[in-house]
Amino acid sequence: MAIVETIVGAILGSALQVLFEKLASLGLSYAQREGALPFSGISIDQLNKWKKMLDTINAVLDDAEDKQLSGKGPVKLWLDDVRDLAYDMEDLLDEFAIQAAEVKSAAKPSTSKSWVNWKFSCCPRDKSSGSNPNPCSLMPETRVQEINGRLEDIVTRKAQLNLIENAVNRSNNTEKRLPSTSLPESQLFGREMEEAELVELLTGESENSNTTLSVVPIFGMGGVGKTALAQQLYNDSSVHSCFETRAWVCVSDVFDVLDITKTILQSITGSSCAGEDLNSLQVKLKDNLSGKKFLVVLDDIWNEKYEKWTVLLKPFEVGARGSKILITTRNLAVASITGASPYTLKELSLDDCTSLLAFHALGEKNFESHPDFETIGKKIAERCKGLPLAAKMLGGVLRNKRNPDEWEAILNNKMWDLPTEKNDEVLLVLKLSYAHLPSYLKRCFAYCAVFPKDYEIERDELVLLWIAEGFLDGQTAEENNLRLGRSYFDELVSRSFLQQANVDVSKFSMHDLLNDLAKSIAGATCFSSGESQLADTICIGKISWKDHFCECCGGSSGTKASSSLGFLWCNWKSCALTNVYLVWYICSLSATAAYVKLW
Repeated sequence: MAIVETIVGAILGSALQVLFEKLASLGLSYAQREGALPFSGISIDQLNKWKKMLDTINAVLDDAEDKQLSGKGPVKLWLDDVRDLAYDMEDLLDEFAIQAAEVKSAAKPSTSKSWVNWKFSCCPRDKSSGSNPNPCSLMPETRVQEINGRLEDIVTRKAQLNLIENAVNRSNNTEKRLPSTSLPESQLFGREMEEAELVELLTGESENSNTTLSVVPIFGMGGVGKTALAQQLYNDSSVHSCFETRAWVCVSDVFDVLDITKTILQSITGSSCAGEDLNSLQVKLKDNLSGKKFLVVLDDIWNEKYEKWTVLLKPFEVGARGSKILITTRNLAVASITGASPYTLKELSLDDCTSLLAFHALGEKNFESHPDFETIGKKIAERCKGLPLAAKMLGGVLRNKRNPDEWEAILNNKMWDLPTEKNDEVLLVLKLSYAHLPSYLKRCFAYCAVFPKDYEIERDELVLLWIAEGFLDGQTAEENNLRLGRSYFDELVSRSFLQQANVDVSKFSMHDLLNDLAKSIAGATCFSSGESQLADTICIGKISWKDHFCECCGGSSGTKASSSLGFLWCNWKSCALTNVYLVWYICSLSATAAYVKLW
């Protein structure tokens, strides 16, 4: 699936970063042992060798991702092997880290009841050997040799695939959306109130009478209709008559001040500005805007750099009072650098979404002329969860289908299972949101696949799961992991990946299509999920769940608790689940009847 292939490289980059951090941590543990014997099976020289080989792999991930998108099968197989190796190496390094912690713990007084001592008491002592304190220390050299052999093979194949290090100009191999234009949609549904409020913001006087220029940001998740609403506003007669000059720029993911300035100037003057530098362009734009009341629309902005924003604004300060810049963005950080309060655009109501679906499927504003399709049409509209882009896409899929059975088939299809050419626009919109996530957030977002659709997420509930998976390892001091995780969660909210719940404002939810996106990403790391429960089988990273019990040791599931993660029964004598933060998390869910049994 194209969407999965596009993001495998990004997940691998995040996974390798975790390995770098754990190698560095283990190397520090070596240094602190002051010449003691190496941990069983591995030396500091071996760790350094692994780091160098991982560096060479990491340098070509971007090029490998691009080449697999262009249909090169061997590259995809290579990426799959890199992913599998990354997780196996992470498991191995975690076990070595346990040894390091136990050595450190053993140096403390025996009466110590520290967290570290409790943490590793889960690994029982080997009763068959009094000299060996813990089976965790029985790390066979064969595992290290096996990892080393796979790593060397991957590095060798990298050269055979002619992968380029630190590749640039990646856009040549990735498909982009068509740029937006100022022309409006033929029909806009359910935005009458929003349009009226924004018209007032654009045509009314600024609250600060000393300000000649105001910025109006429209904020919302991808596909919610920000561009369509901006097009409607740009062509509104009352807005048009309020401004002497107007310009529309589709900015998208590259915030190039020179190109944006050039487009605005060409739109205002109607003449070409080819070959001119930024200085001459900004001087000309300033001269053309001086004393005039103008409206400039900057559609789909991703830039979070304040310096770039201020450079772009320089020519606009000479306009007449009441001049406006309207921007659309799906990132609150973008709105914040403008200093303006964002106008948040919510999803459409079910009725409006149904009307939009009928318009694109049947050319009608409702199903009155097609009663046979009304019931199934409303069910399909429900699947869109108020996202206009999804309703428009599904309406296009249904446009030439006049048999209710065909509509039923679309209803029972998952969005991602539709032919690529049918759902391409939706995928591109959501893919762009994911591509703009920082690497440290990519795995955190993918992990949200453990939650079913419509599940209301508590912030600390998800953060503790991230900690259990080691997503925050090495990022900060151990005691600050919870604080860091909360900041990651808040950032996902600000980027429209999570939304505050309507009833309980202390909880958050994820749009169904973003949930599908998370599942598609996690699918590249051995993930499958049921729709009606928390998880059927989940394996992201090291932890595997099946029907809410620990699969790695063959434990049996207890009675599931409603509205919770249920029961986790775990046989610690054979369990490979070593991260005690998971136990800490499960224990913290006692209020929702989550339960852990260790025996």
